[in-house]
Amino acid sequence: MENQSEFESQTNPQAQAPEISPRKLEANRKNALKSTGPKTVTGKRFSSRNALKHGLLSRDLVIRDGAGKESVEEFQQLLAELIGEHRPQGRTELSLVETVAVCDWRFRRALHAEAAEIASGQSCDVDFVLPPPHITDMILRYQTTIYRQKMQALQLLGELQQRRGKLLQGSAAILREAEEE
Repeated sequence: MENQSEFESQTNPQAQAPEISPRKLEANRKNALKSTGPKTVTGKRFSSRNALKHGLLSRDLVIRDGAGKESVEEFQQLLAELIGEHRPQGRTELSLVETVAVCDWRFRRALHAEAAEIASGQSCDVDFVLPPPHITDMILRYQTTIYRQKMQALQLLGELQQRRGKLLQGSAAILREAEEE
């Protein structure tokens, strides 16, 4: 039983939380009523972008406003080209091609972020200035992760298409044998 209570206190944060006085709780509730957030459509749109610094971790696939604005049509064209190139059959293969398109798009975004960081460090006296190491490291980490995801999707897509090709060849051989009989 003693071990169970230790486990509960480690997994249940409320088990260790100190008791809040009723007076403090009431003060917190009153203060929360004052925090209403933005009221206008424009204010809500701006506040929804508060966490967006560079777009690399954007929850939006295509950034539609701001300095890093991207084109939905360009992404759709990229996806169409990849679908034409890989000719996916079925939902799984299509999903893998979509993953490749998203990775390509995000990798391009990381390259643009890197170029923007380099451009922002330029001055009249110096031809080329690298961004601070923490920025360079972060961008490189994103690029590496995105590239790895793309390669994994391409490898799996290739394996599925190869397996499908073998199944089709096997089926064709069976049909030929049946026709010969």
